[in-house]
Amino acid sequence: MNINVFKNFKFDKRWIGGGLVVLAIVVPLLVRQFSGAGATPVDMATAGAQDVRPSILASGTLAYRTEVNLTAEVTARVANILVQEGDNAAKGQLLLRLDPETYNNVIAREEASVRQNRISIDRQRAVVALRKQQFERSQKLAASSLIDKNRLDEDRNQYIVAEADLRSSEEALRRATAVLGDAREQRAKTEIRAPIAGRIVSLPIKAGEVAIPSTASLAGAQLMKIADVSAITAEVKIDEADVAKITLGQRADVFSAAYPDTALASKVEKIALTPTVDGQGRSYKVTLAIDAPQDLLLRSGMSARALVYLGDGARRLAVPVEAVVTETPEKNVVKRYVWRSDGGVARKTAIVTGLSDDRWEAIESGVSEGAKIIIGPSKTLRRLKDGERVTQRENAGGRNGAASEDDSE
Repeated sequence: MNINVFKNFKFDKRWIGGGLVVLAIVVPLLVRQFSGAGATPVDMATAGAQDVRPSILASGTLAYRTEVNLTAEVTARVANILVQEGDNAAKGQLLLRLDPETYNNVIAREEASVRQNRISIDRQRAVVALRKQQFERSQKLAASSLIDKNRLDEDRNQYIVAEADLRSSEEALRRATAVLGDAREQRAKTEIRAPIAGRIVSLPIKAGEVAIPSTASLAGAQLMKIADVSAITAEVKIDEADVAKITLGQRADVFSAAYPDTALASKVEKIALTPTVDGQGRSYKVTLAIDAPQDLLLRSGMSARALVYLGDGARRLAVPVEAVVTETPEKNVVKRYVWRSDGGVARKTAIVTGLSDDRWEAIESGVSEGAKIIIGPSKTLRRLKDGERVTQRENAGGRNGAASEDDSE
């Protein structure tokens, strides 16, 4: 090739300047593209098995498993009290005695009535025997035509009336005996005995006061309360909107007012079938059996709150709740999805959720364990687009970089 061609070629300075400008623009873009610069900084978490523990918060009071309020069944003055509050009592033990004098008088009167009826029966039996002999004699005389038919009929009627009087006296004796039994039973009720083995937890009445048979909150109506203090329960109110989620045997944690930071392991023991109406609201009483340590001084009537856990407590594939985005494309249609980081590229992924609590949302389908899930910031989640490049944000606090100053919006 003729070297003179190159010698004669002259470079245009305008072309050189334009090339430098292009390089100045393109090279930084390429560097950012391949180095990750320019990607949207986000917070990420890894989908994995978590203890998803949804719960229902309820309040109520502690109560001994077995409590019995002892009330009087008869009206009488308290003669003497044989126990004190806090004493232990065996089943059948005599606890309190009412004055039985009135009932002793009734028994004495009814015993006299029984004796009188027995005497009457003996007399009527003698009359029946006499009327029977007279009737049999009249039958023989009438057969010999020694007496007329009217006399025979009269003797027969007297015999029948005597037998009727005897039966009446026997019924009167049965009635008197029954009344005597009632009187003795009433006197027996003046002795108050322990229906169960337990401890006297309340003793409001005093010797000399009058006990009255009543279930109302009247002076003298309640004699004492005895309880089995070896087992204690929590009776809490569950709103009618949540009671359908409660089943027997579900786990719960109970926090008593005396030990607000101590979780007492419990299980659902009973669920009321009828509601309690409180103003405009309705709730159901749920009884929780508490497995309480012996060193805790729990008392019946203490205020308590309970967390009743739903589900079976098994570990489930879950993501942080802030990662789940909900959309309503049309009425009564709810769709949920998460943003997944696929090699640094955001991918909108539809999911099916299960149980959830304050921290975790269980995933039934849509993502697999180990997937990188974008959880924030919330402003970024709202503006993120499918296919947009993302990168892990540096110096982000919280769970796996979950917290962000943008989340406070």
